[in-house]
Amino acid sequence: MVRTSSHIASCVLAASLLSGCHVTIQSGNTPAEASPPPPPPAKKTSQSRKPAKPDPEPERRRTPKWRLPTNNAPRITAPNAFGNGEGGAFRGLAYVIPENTQKLPTFDGLVPFAVLYTDKFEVKSQDFSGGFPGALTQNEWFAIRFEGEFKAPQEGVFQLRLTSDDGAVLYIDDKRVLANDGVHSAKTVDGEARLTEGTHRLRLDYFQAQRGQVALMLQIGQKDKFEPLVGLR
Repeated sequence: MVRTSSHIASCVLAASLLSGCHVTIQSGNTPAEASPPPPPPAKKTSQSRKPAKPDPEPERRRTPKWRLPTNNAPRITAPNAFGNGEGGAFRGLAYVIPENTQKLPTFDGLVPFAVLYTDKFEVKSQDFSGGFPGALTQNEWFAIRFEGEFKAPQEGVFQLRLTSDDGAVLYIDDKRVLANDGVHSAKTVDGEARLTEGTHRLRLDYFQAQRGQVALMLQIGQKDKFEPLVGLR
């Protein structure tokens, strides 16, 4: 009887294996269950990191890179009509020029005798005396090259107005925008420039001929509404 039962169990087990069925063989009172299937392999967590978010802090203003060296020229020690010696958005270098100069000279090779600063150009027509305190008492036959940056609030065409006595020429982003050169009394020229929103580089060359009155004013606006062009510190 035991042999017959073992034979039957063997046959049943073989048939079940062929058919893929799950079989439980009972021996006595305790069932022998098949081992549970192994758990699925755990998913590997990605080690990649998310890109860092940009720094929300706005870009800090950098110190303007002046293109012309001062050659150790002194700052003026007291303000004059064209600026001061403490600081400003535009830096000016003053040069002695030959007598009887009739137009702006070539600055290449000239050595500045004074350094001065201003935030805007509002030199109304006036007599000039006293020269450049702390440097030279140069009331005539001098030139000043100003350079610095200003900001356009939005993109568009801007009107520009330049008044000078004697000559002056305005450059924006290295392009000549207004020319008011020559020996003359206070004279105004108008022009315009298309500017993108943001920071732009300005250069303003000026010269004074024979001793007398001086003037240097620069304004910017739209729709014939002008205001002084203020530099960006």
